[in-house]
Formats: sequence, structure tokens, C-alpha cells
Amino acid sequence: MQEKILARLRSSQPSLSPALLRISEYVLNDPAKVVNQTITEVADGSGSSEASVLRFCRDIKFSSFQRFKLALGIELSTHQTIRHASPSGDVIDDTLSTAITALKQTKDLLNHAALELAAKQIIRAKSIDLYGFGGSANVARYAHYLFVRFGLVSRVLDDPHLAVMSAVNLGPKQVALAISESGSSKDTINSLMAAKAAGAFTIAITCHIRSPIAANADAVLGASSTDTPITRGAFSRVAGQYL
Repeated sequence: MQEKILARLRSSQPSLSPALLRISEYVLNDPAKVVNQTITEVADGSGSSEASVLRFCRDIKFSSFQRFKLALGIELSTHQTIRHASPSGDVIDDTLSTAITALKQTKDLLNHAALELAAKQIIRAKSIDLYGFGGSANVARYAHYLFVRFGLVSRVLDDPHLAVMSAVNLGPKQVALAISESGSSKDTINSLMAAKAAGAFTIAITCHIRSPIAANADAVLGASSTDTPITRGAFSRVAGQYL
């Protein structure tokens, strides 16, 4: 049987360097928090660098930070499922409760000044480009649907190449809105960076307000992510649509 990740971390601590030991202790202190963080947030939280976090992942036999998080999430979810197995009625209630929690936490996270600024720019914009890839494309399509209903000009760009091609042709009177749960999607970051360089007003909707995509946005709207990598996306997309 493969050694469990948390057990592996504990057993390997005596041989770790001071930098990697700090990361190990940070993960062990709150593994459920780590599975929903970016590599930047783990580095900041543990007082180390992104390079050290990647070195830590490789030291425990994972080729990337994402693979480490996925494996950790599976371990935590499996343990949680065994501990909290419940009748189907309870599962339905739990699912509803999780969705409600995501919405309430998003409300608490909301930066009203950023929301007001984003709304003003959207209303005044000549056009709005919406970037969302994978599961985030559904949030982009829903936003497009609402904008069209309000008489605004918008378009969904869910192809990375077309998104960048469109972004470089934007200008100061246009808005680019990017949706990324992790805030680390390279395609989404590249699209928003291109739009910002072209002079457009940039908006990011993400669950990680200190992520790379947030760094390239003039207004950042934070959404809550209460799920694990196994169910990732469902409730954060509900929160994204709420925004």
C-alpha cells in the first residue's frame, strides 16, 4: 500500500532542510487549507519561496505542486468520506449547505469599492471581453447572457489563442473580464496581461486574490471556494455567478 502523504511528511521531517521543514510544518498544520491555495500563497504562508515549495513537492516524489495538491486532496476527501458517510437525504442537505456557505463567504469577501469600480467601467465600456477556460467558461457565458440582457456589448472568448488575439486589439474604452478559480491559469493570465498592456480596464474574478491573475487586474472580485480538488469548481462557479 502506498504511504499516505501526511504520514510521509511526518516521517521525512528529520531529514529536511530548514526551508523545506517550514513548508512541511505549514502543510501539516492545516492540510485542508493548503489544497485550496496557490503555490504563491503556500510560499508566503510558510515564509519560503515558490522555488522551495516546488523543491519540497519533488522531495516527496511529486513532479509538480498541482500533483501534490491533487493527491493531498484525494487523501483528505477519502478520509472525510469515510468519517462522514451519511444517508442520501443528508448528502442533499450537505450539498445545499456547501453552496449556501460559498455564497455567504463570497459576500463577506466582497470588496465593495472594487465591485463599484468594476460596475462603472462595465456600464461605460464600448465592449466587454470575457475570458474563461475549462469550467470557468460557464461563468463567462452566464455573465455574457446577463450583459446582453442589459443591452451591453460583450463576447465570450473561451479559446486561449483567440482570447489573446482579441486582447491585443482592445483599448482604453473597453473592458476585459477574466474568470479563474485558481488565479494561476496561464491562458487566462496571458489574455488579461495582453488586455492590460493594450490599455483596457481589467477585472478578475478568482478564489485567490493574491494570485497572478489578480496582479494583472485593475479590479479584483474574490469568490469563495469551499470545495476540495475532488469536487472543485462546482461551488466556486456558483460564487462566481453570484458576483
